[in-house]
Amino acid sequence: MRKFVFSLVILLMLVLALGACGGPEAAPTAESAAPANEAAAPADTAVEPAEEVVQEEPTVDPNLPTPEPTPIVNAFGECDDPLILWHGLTGTDGAVFAVMLENYVNETPGACLSSEGIPWDIFFQKYPTAVAAGTPPDMVIFHAAEVNQMASEGLMMPLDDLIYNDGTLSKDDFNPVLMDAITYDGETMAVPFDNHGWLLWYNTQLLENAGLDPDNLPKNGDEFIEWAQMLTTDVNGLHPTDEGFDPDNVDVWAIDWTWPRYTIPTTMWQFGGGILNEDGTEVLLDSPESIAAIQYWHDLMYKYYVAPPAVPGKMWAGDLYANNRLVFMWEGTWTGGFMKDNPDVAALTKTAFINSLAPDGNQAVKFDSHIMSVPTGVDEAGAAQAKQLMAYLANNGEFWATSGQVPAKISVQQAPEVQAIESVAMAAKQFNEIGRTSVPHKAFIEIQTAYETAVGNALASADADVAAELQAGAEQIRAILARP
Repeated sequence: MRKFVFSLVILLMLVLALGACGGPEAAPTAESAAPANEAAAPADTAVEPAEEVVQEEPTVDPNLPTPEPTPIVNAFGECDDPLILWHGLTGTDGAVFAVMLENYVNETPGACLSSEGIPWDIFFQKYPTAVAAGTPPDMVIFHAAEVNQMASEGLMMPLDDLIYNDGTLSKDDFNPVLMDAITYDGETMAVPFDNHGWLLWYNTQLLENAGLDPDNLPKNGDEFIEWAQMLTTDVNGLHPTDEGFDPDNVDVWAIDWTWPRYTIPTTMWQFGGGILNEDGTEVLLDSPESIAAIQYWHDLMYKYYVAPPAVPGKMWAGDLYANNRLVFMWEGTWTGGFMKDNPDVAALTKTAFINSLAPDGNQAVKFDSHIMSVPTGVDEAGAAQAKQLMAYLANNGEFWATSGQVPAKISVQQAPEVQAIESVAMAAKQFNEIGRTSVPHKAFIEIQTAYETAVGNALASADADVAAELQAGAEQIRAILARP
């Protein structure tokens, strides 16, 4: 076990370091910065910009090690044996989460806890190491996409007997697609806290200015290209279909290639492809459908000139959107925080299901979940405390919805105060109707890095060979699947 965990730590350090670099595009969302801001995953919401302060740059010895980010530690209540909670909610959503924890202690006699918010890259180093050392926290929060890998390595306790079988929580009150994703070898390994993922945010004013109806959006990829050409303008007001259009000086873009961790699977599923098949035994990355999906994005960038090229250093979609230079933005549920910080832009914005880019209009969208679990090695008292907190957080998701994330319990999603938040209500409906999660696999993080790299290479230039790059990535993944 110790040997494995050490290997896992090394692997996670490598993969998360690569993820933090962001490849050809790294949208500086809370997810790409924490989900990095999250490795990018999802701190998970847009981070409020700090006030600019002009000061002298300190002299730093380049030979010194890079300082480790300081965890955010909060104590709630006082007792001799506090529950120890580790999580990666370190953005603006972390502030909302802290209030929830304070409410829990105030409303629960005898409860007290220590909450440690840890940047995701550091979290995934500390968590396996603590389990291997026999000193795990009592409870952790990370993502559904990582459950299969963590469970396969013995880092999580099954929760059926702890919280489901006695009726404390019902599995039927959560998205069934999500429950399948957090089930390993027939055992439920976690409790969902929220649903988060891609949503369409769009500027109604820019649509109306182009003579288009904000309430009747394109139904398929062909219609979208027609709209995109009408919406995209260069600095001289010319469209891509006009003679003299300047693709190097575009003022308003129709759409942008945002965080690949969600955009890649979403588009491939719409086209009938994917990364892996449903049981994780076959690679679909180089299937004709998957190649067509990424070729569509390549064409948006380099053939139709309606999306900025996915090259390093390009402006983040949120910055374009905030300056009325982007019409359709594929971004996360956590963008609710961004809209609160930009009320003028929010007043022009509506949300909708992610628009289909497929020729036949097939719909799909990727979503994930922050999940709550109990690490292997936690004693009976710690597990009992974790059970109490997990149930509270799941049952009181109305407050969590104010962070922009969707409460995981379907019954809580229907609460009036949740439905009153337009983006959260729309995202909840979308995830329940067309949402899909990443295919679980014990080497999930390694597979994720391989496909993100392949797609990044495919979109890096106008002359990139999309099929060849995806085939190269697919071979890497096949080698991963072939390992015992």
